[in-house]
Amino acid sequence: MENTPLLATIESIAPDLTGQADVRGKNYSFRYAKPNDEISFRFHGRGKRKWIELIEHKINSDHSSVRCKYFTKCGGCSGQHIPYSEQFALQTSELKNLYLEHWDLEANLVPAKEIYRYRNRMDFSVFPHACGLREAGNFRKVIDIDSCEIQSEWADNEWKIIREYIQKTPELPLDRRSLSGCLKYVTLRYGINSSETMSIFTLDQDFRNSTIEKNLESWLIDNSTADHIIFCYNLRKSEVSATGSYRVIKGESFYREKLRNKTFQVPFDSFFQPNPVQFEPIIDAIDHWIIESKASNLLDLFCGGGFFSLLFGEHFSKIGGWEVNDHSVQIARELVSNKFPMNQIHFDTMDLFQKKSLAKFQQSFVDLGWKAEDSFLILDPPRNGAGSTVLDWIADSGIQKIAYVSCNPIRQWEELMTSLGKNYSPKSILITDPYPHTPHLESVLLLEKKAPIGRF
Repeated sequence: MENTPLLATIESIAPDLTGQADVRGKNYSFRYAKPNDEISFRFHGRGKRKWIELIEHKINSDHSSVRCKYFTKCGGCSGQHIPYSEQFALQTSELKNLYLEHWDLEANLVPAKEIYRYRNRMDFSVFPHACGLREAGNFRKVIDIDSCEIQSEWADNEWKIIREYIQKTPELPLDRRSLSGCLKYVTLRYGINSSETMSIFTLDQDFRNSTIEKNLESWLIDNSTADHIIFCYNLRKSEVSATGSYRVIKGESFYREKLRNKTFQVPFDSFFQPNPVQFEPIIDAIDHWIIESKASNLLDLFCGGGFFSLLFGEHFSKIGGWEVNDHSVQIARELVSNKFPMNQIHFDTMDLFQKKSLAKFQQSFVDLGWKAEDSFLILDPPRNGAGSTVLDWIADSGIQKIAYVSCNPIRQWEELMTSLGKNYSPKSILITDPYPHTPHLESVLLLEKKAPIGRF
């Protein structure tokens, strides 16, 4: 029978930190499970609509490393039940073996220094009856939480204050069914090395200048501890936080972060490394490779707010950055130009995944008179990778050295094997863990252009 309960005994843990069990000759994954745990479950539906209902998880293993009271409920951490040293070994084992077997390359593995209170950004969903984080695997359900072990202590305290106000103000949260209310998300950002703080409130744009909004603003001015407060507006049915038109309630539209004696302005709506401290090994590696390359031009693809250009611009006479977020590009252009006034600076807004945008990028590269063979490329794409359009250009560009930074090392590996590996050889790979208790890693890969066949 389709709905007959089945019993699975967990046999191992996969690199994504899920428990693995064989059931009727097929392998199944279960979150939060360790070897010897027993899972009772049943199947529902057919084909692509088939899903698993978890009936009972009988814990027969040691879960004493769990620290968060919401573990197994919210969709954030998935590995707290596994001691950290074991987590890191599991996560990196596959990648380590792949590089060793295919390229005879020993990976440099750097575990996390801190496994709690490390994250500088959290996005909390606001619903009429719950304010917190999404349930694992269920975007429609929000787990009501009053604290989070991986965010900063400031964010924990700020969230408690804000959450209490939301609970006392029933007209404030957006009801996704009746479409009453206006507040959808609260985003908290914290400068790990600067201690600057920011609270961002994503609101339904139709409630701009409403009484509800004005009351929220007045309360925040009196009660929030944030250095910067932003109201961000987008469409009522848009489920995206900290994106859209905005208004500064207090402070500025960016916060400052410090790394290696350099100060960065991080726009409220831009990406910045969620764990800057753990990202430093990647910075050190790239710095070493740049010095060795002796290139004159820095190409910063997916440049964001100019993070890498600010860090490494002192090694180059020409600096170029390209990014889809215009707000970030404007800040990058201003900061890098002010930092390196004697350099040739070029920052441009474009979607590098679009062929017409890449053609514009190629033309600007030609117009600037920069030579590919005298350029060092830093490639830092989104989680889905650089994409075929960018990779095809790189393959034919003549650029000698590339530092490919990735928050998805498996995708990075796939692009190496399917595209980049045809014209480039990996010379060094560093893998670090800025996201303890999750299956996510960060890596940087040094690629060098292969010599033409027959050239010695």
